Parts: sequence; C-alpha cells; structure tokens
Amino acid sequence: MKMPGDTLHPADERALKLTKAFRAYDLDTIATTLGVEALSRPLAQVHSNLKQVFTQAQADEIDLLQPPANFHTWLAGPLSTPNRGPGPLKINTLTARVVTLRVLYDALITEGVLTTNPMTGYPNPGTEHASDPIPEREDIEQLLKTAKASSPDLFAALTLIDEHAFQVKELLSLKWSRYDPATGELLRARTVTTLSQGAQRALEPLLKEAGGPLYATEKALPIFPITPEDLRAQLWKACKVADIPHIPLSALRRASLRDHPARMAASGFSNDQAYRRALRLAGKVVEKHRRDDP
Repeated sequence: MKMPGDTLHPADERALKLTKAFRAYDLDTIATTLGVEALSRPLAQVHSNLKQVFTQAQADEIDLLQPPANFHTWLAGPLSTPNRGPGPLKINTLTARVVTLRVLYDALITEGVLTTNPMTGYPNPGTEHASDPIPEREDIEQLLKTAKASSPDLFAALTLIDEHAFQVKELLSLKWSRYDPATGELLRARTVTTLSQGAQRALEPLLKEAGGPLYATEKALPIFPITPEDLRAQLWKACKVADIPHIPLSALRRASLRDHPARMAASGFSNDQAYRRALRLAGKVVEKHRRDDP
C-alpha cells in the first residue's frame, strides 16, 4: 500500500524520467519529454542535430548530465561528425548543433534537472569580428601542430595565412597554374610572392595529391578545393582538438601582420601605403586588448 509521501510530484516525475533517459542515452525520450516549445525547434531536427553527440557519448561512456572537465574538447568530435556521407560539415550545421545542445541544457535547468549549463563558454563556430583579439603566438603554433597531424590541406591553408597574410577569398581562389614549385613563386591578386620554405613544404603533399606539377598546372586545378564554410569548420574543430581558444581566420591574418612585419610583398600588398595601414590596424587591435587585460 502506497503512503501519501510515496507519490512523486509531477515535476519530480518528469525530472526522474529525463535523468533516466540521459543515463540510457535515449535522445528520443528526452526530446519528446521536453517538447517542441522548450527546445524551440522540431523534434526531428533536435534528433538530427544531437544524434552524433549522444551516440559518441554512449560509446565513450560520457555522462552528459555531469560531463568531465574536458567536455568542450571532447565535443569537437561528435559535433563535427556528419550523420551520413563524408565531411566536413557546413559551418551553419555546426552552429545549429551547438545552439541545439545549449538550448537542451537550458530546458533541463528549467525542469530542475540541472542548475548550470555545461555549454557555458562554448563558442558558436565561425563567428568573426574585426575587434577579435589577435591570438598569441603560442596558440598559433599549437594550432599548426594539430592541423599538421590531422589534415595536410588545413595545415597548408593555415600556414599560408600565417606566413603570408592571405585573405580567405584570395586563398581559396588560388590555382596550381599560378604556382611555380621550382622557385616557390606564387601569383597573387596584386603581386608575386615567393613563399617561405615552410609554406612551400606545406604545399608539397597537396601538389602530389593533385597529380604532380605538370598535371595540376595543365588542368588549372584549385589548390584548395573547399568552401569558406568548410575551411572555417575545419579550423573550429582543430582549435577544439588543440585545446586553445577559437582563432578566427581574420584574426590569424592580423597575427601574420604582427608576427611578420617586414614582409610587404610576401603579404600580398602591392604598395607600401596599404601595407603600413594594415600594420597600424593590426597594432591598434593588439594595443586595445593589452589595455583591456586586467
């Protein structure tokens, strides 16, 4: 016989149901229990956006209600894993996944299951602003090390931005027909740049993959056959794996102007006035963030 005190309050029953569903990695039950209004999107979309997170969490035995200290770093893997087909994901898909998980945790706080959101401090991928702080050299080196170990294409792209201040649009428009591997010369939008030894070495595996200099040049193949969204998505994931703050591509370019101030032609500038102006702008951002530091 049940005593009056044995009956759970409806809110407690929902909290218990949600907790059990999390222990079982039962995303369908979680989404259905919370509902469309609380999650601000169709349940099918919630399932699509979070499927990889729950699948990988179960495989790795990650407690999604009480995540480990490296949770944000771990998330980079499942969040960037496609549900089907090859990757990488579009930046909008990555952003949707991050936002959906954040909203899910907010709903759990409303339900009384959690008191804090484990997604607090996790950046939306690909967000860039002109006032973004210029990354520390140590973080850039760690990013390059991570990219080199995982993706020759990403490593080469980041190396060209870091060494020669490429803008994304110019970088992704490059073709092998504009590069001479014998001399390291590259025809850019406004000038001819002799690439650094590091940049030339970074391009070697890509040129080999493209069929070698004769074939790639004759066919005028693109050096980086990816979209800006793909590049930003790969960069975002690499930053998470490297366990460093997100480094926007624009901030990496400004860091190049800071770290290699003597390379006017190598940075794609055809006249000293434009180059000096870019240096001043980069310097102002550095100085502003120095003043803002406590």
